[in-house]
Amino acid sequence: MLRERIARLNPSCVESSSRILLLVVVVVVLVVAPEPAGAFLGRGTLLETEGDIFGIYCPGFDRDTRVWHHREITREAVRRVVFRYFQEVAPAVGVYNHRPDLTLEEAYAEYYGDTHSPKPFLSAVSTLVDAVAEADTGLLGADPRYHFGNERFSESQENLKSRWRRIIKAGVAGDYSATLHLVGLSLATIQDFYSHTNWIELGNTDFNRDIGISGKNFTNVAGFREGTCKDCPDAADGVGSCPDNLLQEILDQKKLTSGYNEDAYVDGVRTGKPKGVNKCSHGGPRDRSHWVGARGGINKELPTACFSPHHQLHEQAAEQAVRASEHYLNLVRGGVGNALFSRLMGLHPTPALVIVLDTTDSMDEELTALTHSVNRLVKQHETATYPPAEYILVPFNDPEYGPVTRSQQPHEIYDALTREKARDGGDEAELSMAALRLALHYAPLHSHVFLFTDASIKDPELFDAVLTLALSKNIKVTTVLTMPVRHGGISGRIELLEEDDDLQSDENSYNHRIIRENRHVRLGGNNRNRRQKRQLQSLSKYSALAQRTGGQLIETTGEQTEETSRILEAKQYPMAILWRVFDVNSPQTVRVPVDSLVKELEVSISGEVDSALLVSPKGVNIHLVARSDFDGYQGYRVVALTRYFIQVRINTTQREDFGEWTLKFHPTDVASAVISAHTPMDILPVFYTPDAASNQPSLQRNIGQPSRGSNTYLDIVITGVDTARLQRVESAQLLDAAGERVTLDMPVKSPRRNTYLSLPTRQIPQERFTVALVGKDASGHQFRRESGLVWEMVNSVLAFPLGRDIWGPPGSKLTIPITITNTNVDGDTTNTYFITAYDISGSTVTLNQTRVKLERKKTAPLSATVEVSPRALPYSTNTLVVTATSNRGDTSQALAHISVTSRDTDRVAPTCKLHVGRGCSGHLTAGTCRNNYWTADVVAEDYDSGLLQVKSFPEFDFTNFVSGAHSVTLRYTGKCCKPTVTIEVLDVAGNLGTCSTDISNGEGDGDDGNPQLRSGEVAGIVVGSVLGAILLVLLVVFAVIYRRRHKRENVTPKRARRRSSSE
Repeated sequence: MLRERIARLNPSCVESSSRILLLVVVVVVLVVAPEPAGAFLGRGTLLETEGDIFGIYCPGFDRDTRVWHHREITREAVRRVVFRYFQEVAPAVGVYNHRPDLTLEEAYAEYYGDTHSPKPFLSAVSTLVDAVAEADTGLLGADPRYHFGNERFSESQENLKSRWRRIIKAGVAGDYSATLHLVGLSLATIQDFYSHTNWIELGNTDFNRDIGISGKNFTNVAGFREGTCKDCPDAADGVGSCPDNLLQEILDQKKLTSGYNEDAYVDGVRTGKPKGVNKCSHGGPRDRSHWVGARGGINKELPTACFSPHHQLHEQAAEQAVRASEHYLNLVRGGVGNALFSRLMGLHPTPALVIVLDTTDSMDEELTALTHSVNRLVKQHETATYPPAEYILVPFNDPEYGPVTRSQQPHEIYDALTREKARDGGDEAELSMAALRLALHYAPLHSHVFLFTDASIKDPELFDAVLTLALSKNIKVTTVLTMPVRHGGISGRIELLEEDDDLQSDENSYNHRIIRENRHVRLGGNNRNRRQKRQLQSLSKYSALAQRTGGQLIETTGEQTEETSRILEAKQYPMAILWRVFDVNSPQTVRVPVDSLVKELEVSISGEVDSALLVSPKGVNIHLVARSDFDGYQGYRVVALTRYFIQVRINTTQREDFGEWTLKFHPTDVASAVISAHTPMDILPVFYTPDAASNQPSLQRNIGQPSRGSNTYLDIVITGVDTARLQRVESAQLLDAAGERVTLDMPVKSPRRNTYLSLPTRQIPQERFTVALVGKDASGHQFRRESGLVWEMVNSVLAFPLGRDIWGPPGSKLTIPITITNTNVDGDTTNTYFITAYDISGSTVTLNQTRVKLERKKTAPLSATVEVSPRALPYSTNTLVVTATSNRGDTSQALAHISVTSRDTDRVAPTCKLHVGRGCSGHLTAGTCRNNYWTADVVAEDYDSGLLQVKSFPEFDFTNFVSGAHSVTLRYTGKCCKPTVTIEVLDVAGNLGTCSTDISNGEGDGDDGNPQLRSGEVAGIVVGSVLGAILLVLLVVFAVIYRRRHKRENVTPKRARRRSSSE
């Protein structure tokens, strides 16, 4: 494979690219150097007045025409699947009243209530849609085996089938980021089938259910030397319509073909049209094969002849792509189950609670306090409507970290905590980053991670990998740091001495998930008394991690840990940040607008303060440092109050205190403050980089940081906009730590789906910055939302040219190509980059270069070799994080998902058959179907690895099914109002088999089911049988007569037989 052919990489072919995927309400465009000659996407509009595909290729295109691109197709498929989920799975509270015209956000609010934020859900949808885009990036986008291009039907099908097993296993393992990424890649291939092939032209009016299914293959495909298209002079220059260019014999024989692209690559080798035969081109101005052989093309990507020769079929192709995507997502839902599907799609309204705990012997007080808090969580869980989606615990010691305890039941976390003992520790620093890295890999999107430790960081080299994982998943990291009382905290009032020991540990000392050997001598006494010296630089990384991810750094003492740990017991919401400030040492007065969409206000101050006063719009003064002043006050509740940390919550709906709140606090030395809110309206900023060089021009999501030398796009999603009823959106702001801001005025003040702005890169803050959005709610109150994440402009771009889907069995060595590009815009500057690569599962990772010197705008190929442990569990998942730090100090990041595959040879799908018993004849009308039922026997078989699960859509509980069996017969019962059923059968190896039937018309799945015949068909068979029998009798009579007429009589006398003596 090309993964091992790094020497062949052409830098011009490995630049990052993707389709534009905009789940947006506001898109802020940060243009560095406009390229009016380049296109940015192959699906739909990017900008209203500049830089879009239509303005470049189709200036006369009617912009009111409906355009279906991958974003719209995927979003519509998700909408249908989620609607079905909401209708089939009853909500925890109330009733879901479905209406077909609901938007995703409206349906979410109808199901969960209008107080919950859909931010995790919309973030998951955005992640999925962006993963669809990655199929068009780099050499992956040029490989026809991932797009049903160049008649590569069998290879495309095989890629889908093999990825299916990784999808289901990753989902069951709880690696939702990897699952979404893999599903997105498969959806891209499935959707391309309808645009790139002649499936629609063959007269098919329904989608192909066999795509991506184990055991299903394409048989009637045009041969390699068989012509498929005739010349289309009207599209000779790449622009024009070719409605009738497919050969009639191809249409008559129902043979599949797909368009060829001259710039396609298979294993690094350019693969164009075969010579001497008239094959169809993909077509359009981006395809150089449109003038080779049969000119023209057959793609249906856009509804305009200036890009798609078969533009007239765009709508039909899109609708089938939507239905096929919906079908595939429903199969995924069935494969992982409803509970996992809900967490995979971010539907559960309460984020996961993740605890990372230092268990060295100086942490005995913290361990006791956490055990008490989690015990109280167990009681809360029993009465909570929507408790945290998951509870995750990752302990760490020295030199051990892990294992991961993960459950939906907090009592299992409590049991794990009670088994932990504070022990060992030896030296001062601990492996906190290795434990965080492990926790972040397993944490779902938008989780909140709490790290409890009293030690500095022993493995600071992993900090960038930890930060990359947290940013990529929108995860907040809060560190609770216990300090000796006599030190007075780490706020800066004391001088902290550097350790004399080298902080760089031996690579193998932290590159294992759990290390059984204890290489450190355990010393007697309490380690807290020995930890006099602190690595200031190491400790500062805790603060940096909190600032960059939207978390907090909370100082405490051992005696106050019990009170501090109560932050775990507060209700966990996806909190929107209204305002925050870090590391201030002077008196602060902050005025924060609180709008009518805020249900609950949370104020947190970390660091010692002399005073803290919160003033409501009604003039009520709340002294935050005095618990007794407002204990029991209506709507006011103290979450935690210690010398170094204050957190309170105020129910604003009870008090109706909307308007400007004022916070005044006086730090004793250094303090930080965050004001956040429980509200359905929040912002979700995402950066994109345009790609104009690929076959499908597009936008590619930045996994790491925005780059200085690239055109950069900022997509701001306003969550809950469909239900918020906002009056206006005034401006977006880019804010740096020094208080400098860049204000981006909105040309259209009323909230709408897309608003576009552009500005020169020189206006982007050169320091790290956040994004804020301001405007007015329906009541006229000012609103403000600020991003939890912090970004910085970097001078390089890292990319995986073959995509981020990596796989291999235990014991294998995976060579993964990487590219790095110098994007520095300062003259002809040459930069030096220091490269690191780490995974999370203990594999050995080796880079072919750890230091790269690059001139401006130059790209260099790299490679990382990951040695998968022979003891790695099959179908477990891993994450590879690569970072590049320039000599200027900025760091770019990239990450890839690694699936550990099985060495099993089971690639055979289980079989599934349906035998309909009692039907619904006469009971299919709305008035009669509700009280009548139909039945069918489901026969599922798998004689290799055995059956794992049997699911049905609509859902039915097969109570007598037991996993591991090789053959089962199950009874399905359904209401006559739902006359269709699809059965999904998974075997232990992850292979999928399906069968379906529709009793309303008697048509089932011809390959896998036994459909019932219509009465007319039965009569036809009977009449045909009678006629056949009569014809057979006539043939027999004719044969006898013929034989008698032509028979010659034998008159030769016969000699009598001689008798034997025995007779």
